[in-house]
Amino acid sequence: MESKTKLYYDTNEVAEIVKCEPSALRFWEKKFPQLSPKRDARNRRRYTERDIEIIKKIMHQREKQGRTLKGTREQLRRKEQAELMVQRLMRVRKFLVEIHDSL
Repeated sequence: MESKTKLYYDTNEVAEIVKCEPSALRFWEKKFPQLSPKRDARNRRRYTERDIEIIKKIMHQREKQGRTLKGTREQLRRKEQAELMVQRLMRVRKFLVEIHDSL
């Protein structure tokens, strides 16, 4: 499967993968801070698998859930915050287990 062997994808490849127009990708990059493809030496956008997953989430929220740009942006922000909270809680839990084991 080609999509798992590459580190970076150009705009046209990503547009083909997610079935949208390249102009939509450039638009979403401006509207969603979570989407930030790297630029190469020739200033071309280089998307990672993470970027593609974010694009798929944006498309799902917009097309399937019927959210506005603002609503989609808020939903993605909340999801990020929830994931960070889970990571923090896992670190606290690990710390508490270590303390418990040392007693």
